[in-house]
Amino acid sequence: MLASCSSADERVLLTQFFAASRLRDLTAIQNVATVVFEPATDGIVTSFELMRVSVLEPSAGQPLSEEVSISAPVKLPDGRTVARAFVVTLQRGVPGSDQSRSGGWMITAIKAVPAFPSTPRK
Repeated sequence: MLASCSSADERVLLTQFFAASRLRDLTAIQNVATVVFEPATDGIVTSFELMRVSVLEPSAGQPLSEEVSISAPVKLPDGRTVARAFVVTLQRGVPGSDQSRSGGWMITAIKAVPAFPSTPRK
C-alpha cells in the first residue's frame, strides 16, 4: 500500500495554506503550495472541516497525489459568509519546489465543488 500523510498532516498543510492566502503572503505560500486562494476574489477561509482524503494512484512519471475534500465557511469580498466545499489536490515530489516544511507535500490545485450533503441531526 502506498504511504500517505495522516489527516493531521493534511490539516496542518491546509491551515498554513489558508493562513498565508488570507494575508496574501506569497513567500509563505510558495513553501506549501503552487496555487493561491486569492482573498480579493475567492474570499477568506479561517476554518475548515476535513471530509475525505483519497490517495490517487500515480501513473508513470507522475508524483504521488491525494485529493482532500473539505467543507469551509468562506467570507466573500462583499462581506457575506457562505458554506463551500472544495477538493484540494496535494502532490508529493513536485519538481522545483521546496517541500521541506510541508513534509514533501504541496497543494497544487483547489476547486470548488457542490456542497456535501448535510448529515441529519438526531
